[in-house]
Amino acid sequence: MASEENLGIELPAAGLRADDRELAVSIEVLATGLEQALPRLAEVERRKIGGFRSKRREVQRIAVALGDELFELQRAEHAFRCTRNKVVRGITLSREELPIAGWIVALVDGVSRRAEISDRDRAALEGLLR
Repeated sequence: MASEENLGIELPAAGLRADDRELAVSIEVLATGLEQALPRLAEVERRKIGGFRSKRREVQRIAVALGDELFELQRAEHAFRCTRNKVVRGITLSREELPIAGWIVALVDGVSRRAEISDRDRAALEGLLR
């Protein structure tokens, strides 16, 4: 199984605390890491906050589609809602709500499984072409 370092995702596990400010910063670090490590799979939505001239933006939603699984983190009131969805042909068949730390672990596992399957498929195709 691939570790967080192998995926290029800096997981802000130490920052996942009750303090809203620290949590928001940790989520931003996670979103940026996912955008860089998984540019074709990760989708991050941000919203401008503050006044007219403010340049501050905060993460509203992170979505990572891995085959038939969709991992979503959404901002809700003063917290984040994390879900792992089973999606087939655009229809959500099941939704599991997870704590943030559990969501991150499940996401890393899903990315690792996808990477292993891709390597296996590539090796099988190379064997067929020889």
